[in-house]
Amino acid sequence: MRPKTRLDPVVKLEEQREELSLRAMADASRKLKTAEELLADKRARAVTDNRRTASAWDWQLAELSHTRALSDVRVAELALRVAGEESNVTRDRYAAVHSKAEALRRVAAVRVDEIVQARVTAERREFDDLAILRHKTHTN
Repeated sequence: MRPKTRLDPVVKLEEQREELSLRAMADASRKLKTAEELLADKRARAVTDNRRTASAWDWQLAELSHTRALSDVRVAELALRVAGEESNVTRDRYAAVHSKAEALRRVAAVRVDEIVQARVTAERREFDDLAILRHKTHTN
């Protein structure tokens, strides 16, 4: 059984922070993917040419529609840029939290090894003392 250390609650808190950071990174990644898909859709709409043989009024409406589509592309590009920055920030934050949690886990593992080694040493010492006592009682 793994011995308990005073670091265990700290490690648990850092692992919870790590999990929250991982979720935030996943959310940011989903937002980035959605923004990429939206941009691709808006660009596809902006590329289409809806002008046809018609009156000047229809052409003007088509031109206004195309202008709106280009504006939508710019908005989608901005949303993609913001989502990309958010994704980078959450990735960096997760990396920092993960490395801190990993360092605490390593320190806790070293402390557990020290406790186990101290127990083994104490047990050996106790067995040695018992062996010495037994040997003394049998030789007398």
